[in-house]
Amino acid sequence: MQGSTQTEQLSPLLTPEQKAWVNSTILPTQVFLKGATEFDDQWLNLKGDWRFRFSGANRSIPFVNGKHFNSLKPEILKLVKLVSVEYIKENSASVVDDAARYIAITFSQVDAITRESLLSKLRSIVANPERNHSDISQFYFTLFCLRVLDRKDFFESSDEKADLEELLLEVPRPRNGNWGVYQNLDNVIPSEVCHMIESGIQRWASKLTPQLKTKEEKIAHLHTIKEMINLDKLSDCVITGIVYYVGMRPVQLGKTACGDIVVDTQNENGNRFSILVPYAKKSKLTIDRIRVAIPDELGKLILLYKRLKGLSDEDSLLPKKSTSIKPVNDAIKRMLLLFSPDEIKKAVAEEDYELPSYTASLFRHNVGHSMAMNGASATEIAYILGQSSLVVAERYVAATPDIADIREQALGRNPVFKNMLILMMTGDVVHSSEWKGRKVACTIGERLHCHMGGCSYEESACPFSQGRACYGCLYFRPFSDGHHEAVLSSFNDEIDSIRNVADDTNTKNHPLLVELTRCKQNVMRVIARIQIIEEK
Repeated sequence: MQGSTQTEQLSPLLTPEQKAWVNSTILPTQVFLKGATEFDDQWLNLKGDWRFRFSGANRSIPFVNGKHFNSLKPEILKLVKLVSVEYIKENSASVVDDAARYIAITFSQVDAITRESLLSKLRSIVANPERNHSDISQFYFTLFCLRVLDRKDFFESSDEKADLEELLLEVPRPRNGNWGVYQNLDNVIPSEVCHMIESGIQRWASKLTPQLKTKEEKIAHLHTIKEMINLDKLSDCVITGIVYYVGMRPVQLGKTACGDIVVDTQNENGNRFSILVPYAKKSKLTIDRIRVAIPDELGKLILLYKRLKGLSDEDSLLPKKSTSIKPVNDAIKRMLLLFSPDEIKKAVAEEDYELPSYTASLFRHNVGHSMAMNGASATEIAYILGQSSLVVAERYVAATPDIADIREQALGRNPVFKNMLILMMTGDVVHSSEWKGRKVACTIGERLHCHMGGCSYEESACPFSQGRACYGCLYFRPFSDGHHEAVLSSFNDEIDSIRNVADDTNTKNHPLLVELTRCKQNVMRVIARIQIIEEK
């Protein structure tokens, strides 16, 4: 018995640095449960055993005397709780009890909590020919835990090591019908976060860079902007936009000059921009920079930042201090908070909620996954991401699931979608008789829809596609008596039509399917919100 204790002390699960990290990290007293109905608990108390009601069932995590938790040391138990809190922030709380249990099981089965040991555990689960559903669940909860700890810098510095997502591309994903496409797609950035970034950059561009015809108007607007804009926030917006759309590494941002932002074409209808992306690593075979197109709104914001800072084409686009890993990740976090709905900002300000952390590395790999999902070749992926070889790009292609899984995602048939109220991306629900502002109207599925809601956007011109984009817009005020079911039906008709065209033309990845499905899901969320309000 004494020898066993000595062995345990000589080979602890946590290093002294990791133990200090766990002890210094503050566990909140309660956490907000997103998507909770009036019959569920809105908050989860984190003292003792976690007990709460969610999605029509009573749930509990027996941290005090539970089978899988009572043998864990206090630091390991707290680490399980910290990861479980992150799981609640990013996912539905309906399975957090499973997440905590399987993470505890994994911690009890490894010799040390390192990237290498957790990756080894994932490989051993995949290699087991007799694995069952429980093993597969453990795989994906361990995968989530590994990603969370890595982006919170829990592990030792990995500057000289391969990026975690590149290592994960080498780990096969076990298939199981109960998990459907969610395990196989392996997208590292939720679609709601992507939509929030796209909408936020579009709104900033429409406010800060409006269409002005005369030189006098442009000069006057520039003077007005100088007095009201915070250059640090504009810098954060530029960093987030470039990382999101192009997938640049922080080291590439540091190598980007103002002259690398190119206006390809310019006319009264808009501009076309591109950015010259430097290679992240040296190679004897790559000399020229990579030319990648960027959206018009991002290009305008970059040019505005350049003019306000008084930068020339030879100057570095961003200050050196803002292009290392931590400053870039901090800029992304600040920008995601600015882009978030008011409910989220209020919860963060009151310390009732903490935004999930998404790093530049995750956005880079999201670009690679997205390209592979849309049928891009390894050569194309390597070109866009600025990779000097095809090794990593080929892994993205190899990790792409079967076309049946892609179709299932595009059609959005899985009922889990219906219960995902992750971000309330629209404004307050109002009755049509109480609304005095502008009303929304559009044509969807060859039918005119005009009793949808109102628009509170302060500018006269909408920067989005009116009606279609409203259900995912912060300025949209859905009518509680609106004809939202009819809008949903029209989106279903359009999806069916596009699907038939894709089948007839043998188009594997039709670009409209994903966008139409996202619009459809936003309508479903609004309908769910109205139903909850009516029930209350």
